[in-house]
Amino acid sequence: MVSQPLKGKNKKNKPKNEYYAVYKGRVDEPTIFSSWGDAHPRVTGCKAVHHAYSTIEEAWKFMEKHGVVKPKEILKEGAGETTSLPNQLAFYAVADGKSPGIHSFYCGKSGAEEEVKRFPGACHKVFRSRAQAEAFIEDWKNSYADIWWRAIREALDQGLRPADMKIKVRSILALPESGDKLDALKMDELSIKEETHE
Repeated sequence: MVSQPLKGKNKKNKPKNEYYAVYKGRVDEPTIFSSWGDAHPRVTGCKAVHHAYSTIEEAWKFMEKHGVVKPKEILKEGAGETTSLPNQLAFYAVADGKSPGIHSFYCGKSGAEEEVKRFPGACHKVFRSRAQAEAFIEDWKNSYADIWWRAIREALDQGLRPADMKIKVRSILALPESGDKLDALKMDELSIKEETHE
């Protein structure tokens, strides 16, 4: 399957660097990420304060505005311009959606749109190279796994045994992002629940 070039000159297709400043979310400390794949699981499905910026300087200003002098930085080698240019091939990465993978086009029966529409919390992005799209999906997987690793480790540190734990994975990142009740439910889904033995 051959990737289709992006056409047009609208703002969405302008080349840009992206940095994600996460002040609050599933992070130990305020952090600036260079990959949406890294940031997405840490801000979706929980109360989070975050913003995307074109430059790292803007991300730093956001953190300074929130009183953070030296945020943690998770900047990947090769981070930078990822958005496809007009009339260039595009690779649509779906890290979390109906069926994750890399697509050669967005619209149409086999396009990325089918994998993310009606899938709240989906994580997807367009890239100029297959390698960038693959790295994005790997970033998302590693970040998502890290969140679960931390939750399991915390439960073990609190004295729970593996036999006492039940993890409820049910689409926590796919739940809509609004309301305090919903945020509590999402955090409940991420928690490790003590299993009752009868």
